[in-house]
Parts: sequence; structure tokens; C-alpha cells
Amino acid sequence: FPYTTLFRSKLLFALLIDRSKSQAPNAESIMKAATLLFQSLATGGNQGYLVIFDEEIFMSKRPLLPSEAREVIDEVKFDGGTALYEAIGKTSTQLLSRSRNPDFPRRAIILISDGDDNISNLTFAKADEIAITEGVTIFSLVTPNNERHGKFAINLLSITTGGRAIVDKHMEEGVAPLLAAINGQWALSLVPQQAPDQKLHSLTVKTTQRGVSLIAPEKILLR
Repeated sequence: FPYTTLFRSKLLFALLIDRSKSQAPNAESIMKAATLLFQSLATGGNQGYLVIFDEEIFMSKRPLLPSEAREVIDEVKFDGGTALYEAIGKTSTQLLSRSRNPDFPRRAIILISDGDDNISNLTFAKADEIAITEGVTIFSLVTPNNERHGKFAINLLSITTGGRAIVDKHMEEGVAPLLAAINGQWALSLVPQQAPDQKLHSLTVKTTQRGVSLIAPEKILLR
């Protein structure tokens, strides 16, 4: 890519809360973390949606004020199965899509979940592909669970989309580093040499500066 532009821009985000039965033991911590994340991110020109899911997916029809989000979060009840991949796919296409949000180069899912999914019609691979295609980054706060598969899946979803997952920390301790990762995100505009083909291509971003680590999506859509 001979031409690149790096710039900071406002953020459009969707906070996804997994309210399945497996989350019930961590209900209080989840609600506190969700409220703090939404209040911390919905500032300046940033805007945020709220998505609550179990077997079903409930999405706010418009961006919410922090006070509105808190009212909804306070009423969350934990029960049922988990349609995690379905929630990621629908949020990416219906709330955070490229075509719907041309004024927001930075669009992210902020996910609070243990990573388990037992009911989605979408596969892990398809949910990941949809998020990458729509240019949505996934940042995750992983809730305690003894299942390794869920942790692995949610960590991989974050890495491949250019985000970060906070795993194996108490939730209260995980909020600050997650916010730091989100607030440290920059939008990178690339001008490729080849003509747009509406396909995903591998992407590698490197720096020669010492002491600096970069996280970027593994693929990019040429459009």
C-alpha cells in the first residue's frame, strides 16, 4: 500500500451483553462493568448502541445516552441459551455496517461474554467474516468460565478483527485495560495499488519504532 493515512476519529460502538444462564453467577460484576464501559465511551462525539442477547437479540433502535443505557442494564435478567455469533453478525450488519455509517470510520463491538454459543445459526467463521467485511473491531471482556473453548473463541474473534480481549482477570480489573485499548485505536486509511474487487485480502501492519506494538485486522476488504 503506497498511500496510507492514520487518523483519530469518533467512535460508533455497540455494547453487547450476554445475559445467558451461564452468566448468572457474575451478574452483578457484568452489570457494573457494562455501565462503566458505556458511560466511559459515550463521550464527546462518540455514540453507542446497547445489545442484550441470550437466545434472542434485543438491539436499541438508536444510540443511547449513558443514563438511558444504565436504566436498561439495571433491568437485565440472566437466563436461557446463547446466540453469540448471531448477535455479532446482526450487530455488524444492522447497526455498525459501512453503508449505514459513512461518518464513522471507527466502529466497534464491545462484548461482555464467556464466549460460549449453543444456539446460533451463524458459525464462528461466518460471524468473524461478517465483522471483518463490515470493518467492525471486536473488543471483549471475558467473564469467568471453566470452559476453555469459549475463551479461545472470543479471544480469536478480537484478534482477527484488530481488537483485544481481556481474559483471566477479575472483571473490575479488566475494564481499565479494555478502555485503554479502545481509546488507543486509530483509523488507518489505505489506498491499494490494485483495483477494488470486493474481496477480503490479508493485511499486515508493522512498525520500526522500538517499544511499540500494533494490533490490526488480519484481513481487509478492497472496495
